[in-house]
Amino acid sequence: MAATINANGGAIGRNALRLFMYFWLIAACVLVLAPLLWMLVASFTKGKLLSSVSLIPRPDQLTLEHYQYLFSYRSQTGAALPDFVSSFLRSLAVAALNTVTVVLFTTMTAYVFARVAFKGRKPILIGLLLLQMFPSFMGMIAIFMIFRALGWLNQPLLFVTFYLAGAVPYNIYIIRGFMRNIPRSIDEAATIDGASRWAIFWRIIMPLSMPIIGFIALNAFMAPWMDYMLPMQLLSMQNQTVAIFLYRLTDPFVTLYYNPLNFMAAGLLLAIPIMAVNLVTQRYVIYGMTAGAEKG
Repeated sequence: MAATINANGGAIGRNALRLFMYFWLIAACVLVLAPLLWMLVASFTKGKLLSSVSLIPRPDQLTLEHYQYLFSYRSQTGAALPDFVSSFLRSLAVAALNTVTVVLFTTMTAYVFARVAFKGRKPILIGLLLLQMFPSFMGMIAIFMIFRALGWLNQPLLFVTFYLAGAVPYNIYIIRGFMRNIPRSIDEAATIDGASRWAIFWRIIMPLSMPIIGFIALNAFMAPWMDYMLPMQLLSMQNQTVAIFLYRLTDPFVTLYYNPLNFMAAGLLLAIPIMAVNLVTQRYVIYGMTAGAEKG
């Protein structure tokens, strides 16, 4: 009898725990999806006021005017708003170039610090660590002066040099720590087989480091995608990135372009590349990629 009561009590406890977990997951999904659904409804609602948007869409209020505006608007000389399509593609090009540059530069540099012993390695690492103490916007005036002296103003693709310089110290520490956990005997076995350091890096270390590389690639793409301060200071309005476009749509002092519902439509479109990058990199951002890489 006692055993039966204990078994029933354990079953009730497990069912209660399972019910609580389901409730918690449903509540988390609602908290995450409700703002997104509200944005989706707002992007298809007529007008320009957020107060007219309800969570449940009304058929008589549905429209495509906000998306039509985004794809049909053309900036004029001296206008306070750049083209959406041009600024979107401009931001996408900067983000893609920054991703490739940051991944290649930081992985090669981190490999040197993780696998090669040379004089001065520790002081350099300490210096890179100290650089993280200062936010990058502290040097905005110096960056403007450098870009102006080099003739780089109004050239968005050259912003990659700034983003790369800011990403190197932090990412080197992350990738170096990951590479140090890869067994050195793999390098030694490859060296015995006649592989050079370059071949070891590309054919062995890089594939085994894909989890951390996927994480770095995602961060490198996100950094310039919605950056506001640097483009605002170094680009003219006709050459601005998409972050400035979004800001202008919600600036109440520029009443000609102020429209929060256009902002909602643009925000949903901006989420598409981020989702795509997440889907591509999530397969690499896993734990234990190097487990079992060494036998014996």
